[in-house]
Amino acid sequence: MIGRELVEVTVSGLTIGVVYYLIAVGFTLAYGVGRVMNFAYGSFFTWGGYLAWFFLARDAGYLAAVLLVIPIMFIVFGLGVDRGIVRPLRRRSEFELTITLATVGLAMFLDNLVIEIFGPRTKSLPPLVSGNFEVAGFTFGLEVVAMFGAAAVTAVALGLFLARTRLGAMIRAVAQDPIGAAIVGVPIYRIYAVTFGISAVLAGLSGILVGTRFFLSPLGGWTVLTKALIIVVAGGLGSTRGTLYVAFLLGMMEAIVGWLLGLFWVLPFWFLFLFVILLFRPNGLFGARERSV
Repeated sequence: MIGRELVEVTVSGLTIGVVYYLIAVGFTLAYGVGRVMNFAYGSFFTWGGYLAWFFLARDAGYLAAVLLVIPIMFIVFGLGVDRGIVRPLRRRSEFELTITLATVGLAMFLDNLVIEIFGPRTKSLPPLVSGNFEVAGFTFGLEVVAMFGAAAVTAVALGLFLARTRLGAMIRAVAQDPIGAAIVGVPIYRIYAVTFGISAVLAGLSGILVGTRFFLSPLGGWTVLTKALIIVVAGGLGSTRGTLYVAFLLGMMEAIVGWLLGLFWVLPFWFLFLFVILLFRPNGLFGARERSV
């Protein structure tokens, strides 16, 4: 019985880990490339889930809902916020502080806008797929497999985009040395905007995935933001590799702690993990003074 439960916990931990990576890597990109500590990221997550709920409630399938949510997140929450809030603040001397305060205010505005438009009650999304399948005597839900697959495909697609495309190479160049990238002709402000748009899309897609298993609430994005911050800081600010490793570590830890002690203890263990990491590695596991993506 314990062996069976351990296998189920391991599968759950891996699934949680890949979803947490998808959640946190968008935050990592926004900071690693554009130095934007986006405290409205959790609100972007919430809006992605609520927009999907809106489209699904009008009989749109999941594919149609995702194809509608992606451009909204990219254009409105990505390019729109970058052009309207982030870019004007880049001209100020204390950019990182001012953009943090500005995004906190934006988060409050977006959360209240969710309540005004969709109401204060929680929402839930239908499962991606339903049913079970059996492997070697173990029964797994197809929903968990679909969730893992969707998150993994998105994460792999992002990695290939950054590693194999010209735009991805420019994003990596700006992350490593924005001044040098500008000297060789890279349009850094356009790269900042595109990266922020990709970050918003990843937040929205994460909201959809998580909404298939848990309730969405207007203020639920703050918990997501807290977890994304812990993953990003523990992994090293701006390091996608650190984000990947820490997301899976914390996903497994969450599954094991939830199994042994209950879900109430999950977040305290997250903060304990962060404390231990920063005690021995103040810059995070893969933190460095230079930027890297």
